[in-house]
Amino acid sequence: MRFQTILFGVRFFTVLSLGTWLFVLFGVDPQTSGTPGMVLFIGSLFPFIAGIFTLILVGLSRKFLGDESAAHAFSGSFRQAFLLSVFVVGVLVLARFGILAWWNTLLCFTLVLLIELSARRMTRRE
Repeated sequence: MRFQTILFGVRFFTVLSLGTWLFVLFGVDPQTSGTPGMVLFIGSLFPFIAGIFTLILVGLSRKFLGDESAAHAFSGSFRQAFLLSVFVVGVLVLARFGILAWWNTLLCFTLVLLIELSARRMTRRE
């Protein structure tokens, strides 16, 4: 599959996720929906953030590495965007439950960093 086709799919998915998130944001009342509303909010926000981070990281790869190298590094960019999205959503969930502190955020970031470093190590062995 061509790199441009993959990028078109990521852009389309990101715009679709933005629409879904905006629908949930303006259409669901957080006072009456409770936990299902929070799950809908997080569930629609996560793919949007992942798409935005993917487009940003791929754009940076294309700028600094060129199109061919960015195409080879796409899986790594997607993995990093996914992990950054997990971090952002994790911090939001901690804030929602009232247990967000600087050390919780630092622990979440450390966990994401360890996962990324482990993934890089496993891909280098292959």
